[in-house]
Amino acid sequence: MPTTDTRQLIAEIQAADKMTGAQLLDLRRAFGADLEISSTEADSLFALNEVSEKPSGWADYFVLVLTTYLVHQGRPEGYINDAMAVWLIARIDHDGVVETEIELRLLMNVLKVAEVPGDRLEAYALKQVQLAVMEGRGRVGQDMLTPGTLGAAEVELLRRIFYSVGGDGGMWITRMEAKVIFDLNEATKGRNNDPAWQRFFVGAIANHLMMIAAPAKLDLTEVKRREAWLASDEGMIKRGMLRLSGRDVLNAFKEVFGLTAGDPTGGFTNLDVENMSQAETITEEEARWLVQALKADGEIDENERALLDFIREECPAIDASLRPLLDAA
Repeated sequence: MPTTDTRQLIAEIQAADKMTGAQLLDLRRAFGADLEISSTEADSLFALNEVSEKPSGWADYFVLVLTTYLVHQGRPEGYINDAMAVWLIARIDHDGVVETEIELRLLMNVLKVAEVPGDRLEAYALKQVQLAVMEGRGRVGQDMLTPGTLGAAEVELLRRIFYSVGGDGGMWITRMEAKVIFDLNEATKGRNNDPAWQRFFVGAIANHLMMIAAPAKLDLTEVKRREAWLASDEGMIKRGMLRLSGRDVLNAFKEVFGLTAGDPTGGFTNLDVENMSQAETITEEEARWLVQALKADGEIDENERALLDFIREECPAIDASLRPLLDAA
């Protein structure tokens, strides 16, 4: 809870509709005095972000402090549950879209820093790209020349989102993400998309179909179990971490559960050659999904033909149900 002096400072800034560098420094000292940000203080930061004139250091401070509040102060640390995602979305959403650069930066930073950012927050970020492409709305859309076209900025944002939620295990594409990619491709067929889009489309969908099995997403119960073990005397003794901070303990997830930086597999659950070969196989279920996605609008475009060419050349085993499309492409 902000002190009386802090509340007075906030009121003065809002009344003047201006924040000076000295006032920002005062805020940093006040909010950081107890090394934690309360929910009231977090809301105060959003209120102050509405001030018309702010010093140059405000954006970095705003993103850093609110990322800390959302990612590091929650329990278990690093897990963005639905309630936290709803809280953030309610504050950055304006009629369905993120409209400012600073709010987009905050969203992307939370996705990047969180150990488990959650499906709700990722889906919201992907929706920003869809609305930018299809309607030219939101902060992402401000970089577009023509609504309905995938420019380099939109492709790069998609890549950032997928790499952010992929974490240290690398980039893998889920079924939900693959559907978004197909929807975007369908919505922009025949448009003058940036050449990077076809490369991204082929790589992302092939990744979904042929990637080494991705680590299973952790649910809240499992995250809490791991946090409790790592924080326990047994866990800390085994890891030799009795003198380390709580954040150091949580960072040890990567090592304790096989996600070490030196692991060439990137921490995927199927690590041996046999399983890697199996993962590259397009199964009957995957082929059925792909055929349905490719036929959704009744035609195969050049991006989809490029995908089929890639699968024909690179996939070691393909379910027979996909063969007619491969032969016709």
